[in-house]
Amino acid sequence: MKLSQLKQGDIFKVTGFLTDCSHFRRRMESLGIGKGTIGQVVVKSFWGPLEVDFNGRKLALGKGIAKKIEVKKLECPLFGESLEQKFAKKETQ
Repeated sequence: MKLSQLKQGDIFKVTGFLTDCSHFRRRMESLGIGKGTIGQVVVKSFWGPLEVDFNGRKLALGKGIAKKIEVKKLECPLFGESLEQKFAKKETQ
């Protein structure tokens, strides 16, 4: 499944990249996005980029980039609340 196919609020794990371009992979890794990275789609609109939360860091990814990131959607009770809510709790403590 591609990152661009997920809905707002979905939690996912990056499983790979759908391109052989080494520059693309290096760029994603420099942003902290690699195989095994867990994230959540924070904002997805019909127009514009996807806003994605990776460990408390929000990134805006264009749809073209999101189509090149292979993910697995997670259905896990550990993520009952959004990552954003969890990090907000940590900041207030």
